[in-house]
Amino acid sequence: TGRIALPLAAQGIRVEGIDFSPAMVAKLRAKPGGDQIAVTMGDFADVAVPGAYRLIYVVFNTLFNLLTQDDQVRCFENVAAHLTDDGVFLVEAFTPNFLMRLRNNQYVDAEAVEVSEVWLDVGRHDLAKQLLEESHVVLSREGVRVYPIVSRYAWPSELDLMARIAGLRLKERWGGWNREPFTGARN
Repeated sequence: TGRIALPLAAQGIRVEGIDFSPAMVAKLRAKPGGDQIAVTMGDFADVAVPGAYRLIYVVFNTLFNLLTQDDQVRCFENVAAHLTDDGVFLVEAFTPNFLMRLRNNQYVDAEAVEVSEVWLDVGRHDLAKQLLEESHVVLSREGVRVYPIVSRYAWPSELDLMARIAGLRLKERWGGWNREPFTGARN
């Protein structure tokens, strides 16, 4: 939707994107400046794009939308093929610290409890595939709304290995956008 792309473009940086969802591109296009960003439609694991870039980024846990390790490795390889020699691949992703909440490979958490509305996070975990199938469930007088999400998480060490397979190396790891030290505790 341009959360990162639009501020970069506003600084005069050429920004191009890849997206699989026409609805997400429509949200980008509806924002000021969103119509100036070139978007290639396709699967970011292996979509063909011309050129090389100094920065390629995948943010907001989007890498984990690729639901197999092979797809995630292909993404790293695709990125490596499009980085300049001094280029950087930036990945923003959560650390899988939800495992401690599991009981029978499932969890239910109350995210918000109000008089008129309750938000629940309900998840099921497949350890062998590192898959997390979760739904954000909203209960209110208007009824029940369900927002499903499926993701294949990877540990930081696994991301490092994927990078090495693609010919990349770790430059830095932070715990947040303000360059907090990475501890894994709440990242």
